[in-house]
Amino acid sequence: MIVLDVACGAAHVAEELAPHVRQVIGLDLTPDLLRLGADRLREAGVGNVLLQEGNAADLPFVDQSFDLVLCRSALHHFRSPSDMVREMARVCRPGGRVVVSDMVVPNAEVKEAFDDVHRRLDPSHMGVLFGEEIVALLAHEVGRVSFAELSDPFRLPLDHIFSDVSDRPWVSAALAAEVEGGPPSGFAPQVDPETGSLTVSFSSVTVHATRP
Repeated sequence: MIVLDVACGAAHVAEELAPHVRQVIGLDLTPDLLRLGADRLREAGVGNVLLQEGNAADLPFVDQSFDLVLCRSALHHFRSPSDMVREMARVCRPGGRVVVSDMVVPNAEVKEAFDDVHRRLDPSHMGVLFGEEIVALLAHEVGRVSFAELSDPFRLPLDHIFSDVSDRPWVSAALAAEVEGGPPSGFAPQVDPETGSLTVSFSSVTVHATRP
């Protein structure tokens, strides 16, 4: 199989796929992440992953180039997710699969707050979708949906989702206030009884669609 990993970041998914396929192309708009991925792949001796700078909403590949086109944990960064999925379908061969995995908002009541906190964590966050919206998106832009699965919520320390661009004081204060009875954010913050630190919870959906 020839695989395209869209918005690949530092190529962690590409590295996982590499032993199982002929070739992986990883594409991302951020050169620094691509350099990190290239260095790690080189050190690991992975020789069948090619990393390329490019725009996921305007893929620099001809039609029907790949057997599998996938994107993990990046859909919420796009102003128009349909444009990206349409491009993924375009470069996928007939009978091939387009696979999207992304976090989802718990319910409609917290969507605005959920997105607001995420933008404080990462200003590039555009907006999260509901699981059924991602299923409908792939069905419309790609074809028959053959698999759709919502993960169980997984919990991790708040510190693990901060980056250099995060507004740490604002996010920490908002989630600490929620623990004390403040408005819900969709992050379901809790205090770890052993460490006293804040933890948060997320769920994701994975959807496969087959191109006709």
